[in-house]
Amino acid sequence: MTITRTSVRRGSLITAVLALLCSAFLVLPANADPLPFDDCPANTLCLYSGTGGTGEREDFTDRENRETYDAAWDDKTLSAKNNTALWACVYVEARYGGKLQTIKPGNDDEYATDPSFNGAISSHKLVPSRAHCFTGYERCPDNRVCTFTQERGRGAMSAHLPATDPVTGNYGNSYGTEAAPKSVFNRTRKHVCFYPEPGYTGTWTTDPTDPAERTYGAFVVLRGDSTTVPKPYTGTFRSHELVNGTSECQ
Repeated sequence: MTITRTSVRRGSLITAVLALLCSAFLVLPANADPLPFDDCPANTLCLYSGTGGTGEREDFTDRENRETYDAAWDDKTLSAKNNTALWACVYVEARYGGKLQTIKPGNDDEYATDPSFNGAISSHKLVPSRAHCFTGYERCPDNRVCTFTQERGRGAMSAHLPATDPVTGNYGNSYGTEAAPKSVFNRTRKHVCFYPEPGYTGTWTTDPTDPAERTYGAFVVLRGDSTTVPKPYTGTFRSHELVNGTSECQ
């Protein structure tokens, strides 16, 4: 049998390839280290006490929004993995307040290098779009007037159940300075008139130093509307009443 030069070359080439494959398998480590955040389960937001997905891990399913953490985990997060199909919103204050960061579905994030977020995360929520991270109005129950201590429905919320005042006869609520609302959601079927005094009275002026300044007796939020409260009303509401028409405001 005659072996041609072509057959010799082909055999040599196959031998070389096999040798390379064998050497490649031999240099593979027996126990490769896991990739960062690789331990985060599916459909889960994982928060870590260390950078790069290290340290202790706290898991939340894609149905678990937390306005506060318990004392053992509050202000402890240094990195996070959003292994869900939703956007993750993390906040430095409880009840979706203060500065925030957003994490795309499937992405991870680090907080140790930013003084504003380093060990400062206190609440989170998972939402269908990034825009939902910047508001918190969805917490307001039906048939309530909700006031919030921060803009756009964020921060601590008070859900007011309307009642008839036995003295004034006003149908609404009166409260002290603890509410200090900066945004409101009127989730009732009536309009709401807000006042600067607890007894459904008082006025605001736009600018006392301006000869053309105007005086207002009520700040109105129509039924179903939500808004961030502008100056000079910000943080000054002390009572509100529900009315059928805005002409009924005091």
